[in-house]
Amino acid sequence: MESFKQNAVVFDCAGTLVEMYRVTKDLETGKIMHDADNLKLIADSDGRGLIIMDAPLDLVQSQPPERLLSDFLRKEKIPFGVAYATKGFNSGDISRILLNDQTTMAEFLETNREATAFFEDIIYEVFGFVADSKKDKVTHAMSTGGKLFDTAKDVVEAAKENCDIFIVSGDDYANLNRVADRLEISTENVIGLCNDTRKQEIVFDLQNHYPKVIMIGDGLNDMLALQAADYGILISRSNYHTPNELKDAADDIVDDLGECADLLQSYILE
Repeated sequence: MESFKQNAVVFDCAGTLVEMYRVTKDLETGKIMHDADNLKLIADSDGRGLIIMDAPLDLVQSQPPERLLSDFLRKEKIPFGVAYATKGFNSGDISRILLNDQTTMAEFLETNREATAFFEDIIYEVFGFVADSKKDKVTHAMSTGGKLFDTAKDVVEAAKENCDIFIVSGDDYANLNRVADRLEISTENVIGLCNDTRKQEIVFDLQNHYPKVIMIGDGLNDMLALQAADYGILISRSNYHTPNELKDAADDIVDDLGECADLLQSYILE
C-alpha cells in the first residue's frame, strides 16, 4: 500500500454500520434467544469461539435440514473464520470438534427464518456457530438479519471528506461487500473474517501509511483495534454488554453512530 496524505477511518460493520437482530439457539437446551448478544455469550466462558461462515444465503437456505453442518462445510468448501474467542480456544479446535458433531443445517434454517423476519430492508444475513473446546462440540447456532443504521450514509460521507474508509469485520465478505456497495466504499478496502488480533494488526499496518488512523467499533472484538488506533470511538448501546475494559480502550464513547461525524471532524482538524 502506498502512502496517502489523507487519514484513515476503520469501521467495524455489524452493530456499528449495520443494525443487527441476532437469533441464537442453545443446542443443549433447545432454547432460542432473540436479539442475542453473541460476544457476551462467548466471553462468559473460556474455550469458546464464535465461528462465522462465508456461505451464500441461497446456498444455506437450499440445504436439506438433515444435512450435517460438518458435511456442508467440507463438501461445499465453505470458508469460515473465528470472529472472537476466549482463552483456551484455538482455530485448530474447529476441525476436531466438527469431526463427530451432529449439528444439522435445520438449526440454521430455523434461526435464519426468525432473524430475517425482524427488519424489512434486510442487507445483512450472517450464519455462525459457537464451538466449545472444553465440551468438544458445537453448542449454539446463530443467524443474524441486519439493516443499515439510518445515519450510516451521512457518517461515512462526512468521513470521506478527509479520510479513506475501510470496513474491517469478523463477518463474511458477501455481506460486507453489500454494505460497502450501498455506502459507496471501495470493496478493495473491505477485510472480512477478522478476529480481534487481526483487526489490531490492520490498524497497525494502516498507521504506516496514514498520519492518523481512527477506529469505530462497538464490541469486544474491536477492543484491541480501538486501543491501537490513534483515536478510537466506541458505540455503546444499552441493549448490549459493554464491559469496563472495552470502555477503557476507547478515547470517546457515544450512544449512537450519528454522533461520530462531529467527533471525526473535531479530531481530524486538531
